[in-house]
Amino acid sequence: MSLFNKFSVNIISKLLKSECGVAAVEFALGLPLLILLLFGSVEVTRSVLITQKLERVSATLSDVVSQSQSATSTQLGQIITAAGQLMLPYDFASDGYAIISSVSKTGTNAPVINWQYKSAGTIQTSHIGVSGGVATMPANFTMVDKDTVIVTEVFFNYRPLFASIIYNNGQLYRYSIYKPRLGNLTTLG
Repeated sequence: MSLFNKFSVNIISKLLKSECGVAAVEFALGLPLLILLLFGSVEVTRSVLITQKLERVSATLSDVVSQSQSATSTQLGQIITAAGQLMLPYDFASDGYAIISSVSKTGTNAPVINWQYKSAGTIQTSHIGVSGGVATMPANFTMVDKDTVIVTEVFFNYRPLFASIIYNNGQLYRYSIYKPRLGNLTTLG
């Protein structure tokens, strides 16, 4: 064997036994998965946080309204604006929408929506129904004769940070139901 061939075989066998680039190759193969996990965990965490804040806004609106003896459109607008602070750093004024309804039941008749107040923003349709109409209450909720409740529905237009890698644009919806404490709140002043 010539000196050149012997030298070539030595270099090739050393290269085949070398493990210098293995870590770099493994990192290059694993990097896309690590990036996807990072983006996914950020997006899932953000979605859960917004959903929790939306539930808090819904409960707060229902709770504050149900503590009133009477309600006016001006008061409800101010309450919704204040409750929007709970959504910070997310902008409820531009991405959120609230519908507050008073629902009553008389005798064995179906519950009826006494009044509704809708906040400013992108108009949404109430899942409960329309003012003056029959209320579609959740399946697990029962009302008795002469019962009145305040139903608050909140909507939020969710836009993911990372261009729909994990989640798509969509609308989050939450509601809460509270019984008025000091009055029946069947009329909106």
